[in-house]
Amino acid sequence: MAFVSTGRPSLRQGAATAVSKRARVNRIATARCLQGLPFGHYAGLAESGLASGDVFSPQGTKREVIEIQVELPLGIVLAEVSGGIYIAAVKPGGNADITSNGKVKVGDRIVGTSAAFGSATWPSLSLERVLMALKTRYKGEVTLLIERAGLAHDIYEPSVEDAADLAKSAVVLCSNKSESEEQVRNALRSFVELRSAGLSAISTLTFLLQRSAELLKKYSKERGHAVSVNSLYGKLKRAGVPLDNKIYNLFMTAYINTKAPEKAINIFQEIGSPNMECYTSLVKAYRKLNRLDDVQAVKSRMERDRVPLSVMTYNTILSAYAQSGDVENVENLFREISARHLIPDTGSWNNRMNAHFKAHRGRAKLEKVRDVYKAMRLGNVAPNKFTFTILVSACVGCGELDLAENCLEEMADAGVQPDTFIYNKVIEGYADHLRYESALTLLEKMNAGGDVRPNEYTYGQTIRACSAAGHEEIAHSLIDSMRGRGFKPSAQVYVTLLRAYAKRGNIVSSFRVVQEMKDAGFDPDVRTMSALMHACVESEDGALAVSVYSRMVQLRMKPDVVSYTTLIRAYGKRGDTEMALRAFNAMKKERIAPTVTTFNALIELAMHGNQTQLALEALREMNNTPRVTLNRKTYELLCDSSCFENSPKDYVEFLMEVLKVLQESKMYGNGQLYCELLSACSLASDSISAKTVLEHRRTGVFNISGKDKALASKAEERAAVINRNVAKLRSFV
Repeated sequence: MAFVSTGRPSLRQGAATAVSKRARVNRIATARCLQGLPFGHYAGLAESGLASGDVFSPQGTKREVIEIQVELPLGIVLAEVSGGIYIAAVKPGGNADITSNGKVKVGDRIVGTSAAFGSATWPSLSLERVLMALKTRYKGEVTLLIERAGLAHDIYEPSVEDAADLAKSAVVLCSNKSESEEQVRNALRSFVELRSAGLSAISTLTFLLQRSAELLKKYSKERGHAVSVNSLYGKLKRAGVPLDNKIYNLFMTAYINTKAPEKAINIFQEIGSPNMECYTSLVKAYRKLNRLDDVQAVKSRMERDRVPLSVMTYNTILSAYAQSGDVENVENLFREISARHLIPDTGSWNNRMNAHFKAHRGRAKLEKVRDVYKAMRLGNVAPNKFTFTILVSACVGCGELDLAENCLEEMADAGVQPDTFIYNKVIEGYADHLRYESALTLLEKMNAGGDVRPNEYTYGQTIRACSAAGHEEIAHSLIDSMRGRGFKPSAQVYVTLLRAYAKRGNIVSSFRVVQEMKDAGFDPDVRTMSALMHACVESEDGALAVSVYSRMVQLRMKPDVVSYTTLIRAYGKRGDTEMALRAFNAMKKERIAPTVTTFNALIELAMHGNQTQLALEALREMNNTPRVTLNRKTYELLCDSSCFENSPKDYVEFLMEVLKVLQESKMYGNGQLYCELLSACSLASDSISAKTVLEHRRTGVFNISGKDKALASKAEERAAVINRNVAKLRSFV
């Protein structure tokens, strides 16, 4: 059998005439012929994408000969079977379809064509003869003599080798997705035509399913193709194309990967006898939807239907439970793998590690993950990149950066190449712990030209590390380096640098960063303006901070809790208590919940202005505000003795009032307040108050942390000098 398209022939290619008469030689020659044809000249073949042997050689049937004139390129596909030349496909909308008014049909036999020259016709004795005639007539009309049988029989049944050769040759002319879709579309039309004519379509079906499988794999790799997958499935089902488990599974996979797992579940319901791969895909679909009960139901159904569970199936089920941190089910399933005489692979161990990673917190997380990893290595199971990703993430989460670095060394020893994500995770840890030099070293290593390259996030975290460590200029230079390597800094990167400058009160550099943001196409937002206000406050320029706030309002930006808190601090720098309280009330009117930082700003304003009653009122409201808890900064502000330099007794009374406000809300005093109270009593020689404070500690009114215990002992020693009774009471504390 030979198979070619009769689009416009090429004058340069001689491969089209190299078709032998015997079947096996025909197959090889066909592949060479198709691979050598120019795409533009043989548009019929390229656009139909068909590799069909489903033509017939009628014997003893009534025949009708029709003469048709068709313009080149013809837009038909020819096949040679047992010496006869037949039409295997007609391109919809092509010249053969249009100029013949649909008279040219699949299954027609070509018995004659226009001669190579003149107006005569030649009999179609072979495909080589037909091609020779068409090759010389590269433009104009061609006369086709078509013989149509009354009944089709003696169908040519291609072997697997035939289909493979023809499919391979067709692939050469299909290089992108749109061509693949066109091939599937036209193959589907040919399949429908052949089935409607009562002809076999085995080879066309093979080609159609192969092309559909390739198309589904492409859809699976790209997001946003759920509609395309749905369209292809609908067309195949409407055309009555028989689908096997492999195609069904590819459809399920495509739906899962294109974020439509519900449709994958619906596909499964249509499968007559699903195999293990289809069940595994069903588990993946339920896992995507976090329907763990259904995952267990699928496993039970497989056991009931005696469908064997492979390690891959177990891994998919393990993954579903691991994602939810269900350690108990993961451990049970892991033991079940071995009980079924299967060997857990790297994926099985990784899911076990991930379950503990999700389920535990703090040190327990790291210890459990490392225990599983050690057992994995003792079992001679090779770790992979995901194994080390879990390990590094656990180490970084606990602040064990030295262990994270050891994991990178273990990766090298195991022959596993770290990726950008793992390096970024380590740099995150460096940024959290102000190890900017380590972050810079790792960034330089990634830039050294190895297999792992930095990305925008790498630079962003390194900039954060430098900014948090107080090295803003290094962070600023990294932004320039980032641009030089073709990366565009994000708005968050600029804001991170801006906040670092603002923290140091560097107004000039802060405004420069804002201008760079604008030049990069980022308009200032609330975060930007709040950071600018913060820079002004830290530079003791409250008036400029208020001016920035006014500009923010003019730009119709809605202030947030940070903006209002910074505004209160700005008014505090100016000593304007009235405006600070107005800002606080406006904040509450806008239903923006104040934070501990907001209340600290009010307390700071009150203490600096010798308004102790205002400080106590702020403390009282703070205690009554949900989800707001005093921090060490709060106690530090309340224990500011600068406004009581000439009246230590008043200072003792104030601190006792603070303790009373805390007791009203059933809160404890901390070590800072305890030490400051005893010191104030010593200065005021107030033995009665000192005795009361010591009694409060004995009854549990104070909650003194480990870091304050040494200071508390020294304060008690000083207070003991005041009175023998105080010293005696101290011995019981």
